[in-house]
Amino acid sequence: MNLGSVACALLLGAAASAWAGSGDVLANNPWLRESVPGQDTASLQMNLTSIRPARLVAVSSPLSAAVKIQRLYPERGKVKAREVDSLRLPKRYTVVFGDKDFALMLVGLKKQLNAGDRVPVSLTVEFSDKRTLKLDIEAEVKPLDLSYKHYRGREVQDHR
Repeated sequence: MNLGSVACALLLGAAASAWAGSGDVLANNPWLRESVPGQDTASLQMNLTSIRPARLVAVSSPLSAAVKIQRLYPERGKVKAREVDSLRLPKRYTVVFGDKDFALMLVGLKKQLNAGDRVPVSLTVEFSDKRTLKLDIEAEVKPLDLSYKHYRGREVQDHR
């Protein structure tokens, strides 16, 4: 086997590992921000695409007591969250978590999340034929950025 064949096989293997089952669901770019001491929740950001109509019925992580699926909505100028039991995944549509419509919240963190950590997360998807698929992923923990949204007077608060 030549070097080109080996490289091609490795690339195909890496691409296939992101897809679940027979290529029905793709979880792309999962990540979280590092947490600060005492913080007990974290928002999981990711893109979730299903080739066939399906529902996201459960999410879990060994690093949290629970993972809540939330629908975000505006109310009186603020964004509110409402927990839902499951979330419809339309055919060939990418649902973006952590954007403006949906969120996945890790609640009851069992340890502080530090930049560079990898957080295991399990997603359970149910298809219209009642077949379920468990997709195990790892979310990268990214560094907490200095936020200019939290300030008093002229002071910027670094929440580390």
